[in-house]
Amino acid sequence: MISKEKEWFLSLPEETKLKFIADMLEEGMFGSALATSRILLDATIFGGGVSTEKVNEVFEKYNKKQNI
Repeated sequence: MISKEKEWFLSLPEETKLKFIADMLEEGMFGSALATSRILLDATIFGGGVSTEKVNEVFEKYNKKQNI
């Protein structure tokens, strides 16, 4: 992502950003989900980042779905 795209992405509501990651996982886009997670984890919370716990929850929910 280029700088403007990152700024736009980080300006989105938290729920939307986490939904993007969940959708990527559902579509089998694991590399993209990890790269997107990295953007959220590298940014500060005040800069649009998301806490590690919330990002982990998305991955854990996906893993639970796969194990059912």
